[in-house]
Amino acid sequence: MHRIATYYKDLSTEHEFLLELLGKRNQVCHHELENKATEINWPHLFFITSPDLYGYLGYRLMKLGFQSRCPASSFEETVNVRRATAAQWLRFRFELRRLAAEFARQHVDFLLLKGAVLASLAYPDASMRSVSDIDILVRSDNLAKALECVYAAGFKCPGRYAHPENLMESALPGEEISLPVEKPGTRALIEVHTQLESAEPWFPVTIGQVWETSKPANLDGLKVRIPDQHEFLFHLILHLARGHLFSLGLRPLLDVHLWVECQGELLNWKWIAAECGRRGYGDWAHLTLKIVSDTFGTRIPPYFFEHVPPPPALDRLQRLAYEQIWSDRRLDSLVPPRLAMTLSEGSVKSAVFALLRRVRPTRQERGSTVPPSTGIESAGLTGGFRRILNDFRVKTPQYLRAWRKGTLRWSTLQEAARLAKGRLEIKQLIVDPHQRK
Repeated sequence: MHRIATYYKDLSTEHEFLLELLGKRNQVCHHELENKATEINWPHLFFITSPDLYGYLGYRLMKLGFQSRCPASSFEETVNVRRATAAQWLRFRFELRRLAAEFARQHVDFLLLKGAVLASLAYPDASMRSVSDIDILVRSDNLAKALECVYAAGFKCPGRYAHPENLMESALPGEEISLPVEKPGTRALIEVHTQLESAEPWFPVTIGQVWETSKPANLDGLKVRIPDQHEFLFHLILHLARGHLFSLGLRPLLDVHLWVECQGELLNWKWIAAECGRRGYGDWAHLTLKIVSDTFGTRIPPYFFEHVPPPPALDRLQRLAYEQIWSDRRLDSLVPPRLAMTLSEGSVKSAVFALLRRVRPTRQERGSTVPPSTGIESAGLTGGFRRILNDFRVKTPQYLRAWRKGTLRWSTLQEAARLAKGRLEIKQLIVDPHQRK
C-alpha cells in the first residue's frame, strides 16, 4: 500500500502507478512496476493526471519501456503536449533574450523564478515542463524602469486583467498583485514581481538577502541570475503551500521533488532546518516536504523532520492537502472562485457577508498591482457593483453554456465549495508567527 493511502481514501492502482512512475526510481523495483502496468486502466490514468504533467508522464513511460503498454492515442497526446511546450519555450526564450538585453542596457537587475528555472535545471528537457507565464523579480527601486523596458519590448496588460480585484480575493494580506503583461499576437506572458512569499513583509527575511545570495545560471544558453538553491526551495514551498494552499495540483509537488533531487548535496539540510525555525517557515515546510517525500519518495534526510517540528493537526492537514492535490482541476474553469467561496460559508448570514465584502472590499483587500491598475481605484460601493455587473456580463454566458452541456451541475458547485472550505481550514490550522498574539 502506498504511503499516502492513509490520507487519501480514493487512491487507486492508477494513482499508485503514476506516483511510482514519476517519483524516485529505486523506490519500487522495475519488475513490480511492470506487473502493475498490466493492471492499469489507461483512460483512468490519464483522467487523474493533470494535462500539465503529460509531457513528463510521456517521457517516463518511454524511458521505462511502458510506451507499448499505453494506448497509442494516449501516448500521442503526451507527444503533442511536448511539441506544443517546446514551441512555447522557443517564443519565451526569444522574448526573454530581448528583454534581458534591454534590462542590461538600462542597468536593471532581475532574477528568474519558478517555471523558467525548473524547466531548464530540474527537468530532463524544457518540453516536459509547460508554463503559463515567466516570473521575473526586480528590485523595488528599479520597478518603474523595469516596466518601461517591458513596455518597450512590446508587452501590454491584457484587457482581461482590467479588474484585478478578482485576483486579490485569493491574495495574501499585503501582497502586491503582479498582473501578467502579454506580447500581442503571441501567448508570451510575463509577470514582474518585487516580493517573494518567503520574504518580508510576511517573514523576517529581507528581499535584499535573496538578491545577495543569488547566483548565475545557464538556462539552455540564456545566461541569467536566479535565487540560490536554498532560497529557491523556500520559494517553491511557500508558493504552493501558503500561497495556493495545495490547490495547484500534483505538479508543484513534482517540481519540489525534482529540485531536491537535482540539487542533491548542494542542499544543506542542517541550515535549511535552522532557517525554517528562525524564519517561521517550519509548519509549512514540514507539511510540504512530508507530503513530497511520501508522494514521490524524495530523499529528504530524517534530520530535517527531527529538527523541524510538525504543525499541530498534521494528519488532518495532510488529508486536507491531498484533497486539494487530487481534485479535478477542471473545477477551476467551471466554478467562479467567489461563488465557491460563498457556497462554502457555514450559514446564509455568512454567505451574505461574503457577498457584501465583494461589493465593498476593505482597504487591505484592495492592495496594489504591478503594473499599476487604474481599475483598482474604483473603490467603494460603486466600484463593487461594477465588479459584480462585470462578472455577470463576462462570465454568465460561459456558465450557462457549461450548464447546458452538463459539465456544470449542482454537484460540481458542491464539490468546489467543499474544496474552498478545505483551503480555509488549512489556512486556519497553520498560523504564521507574525499573526500569533
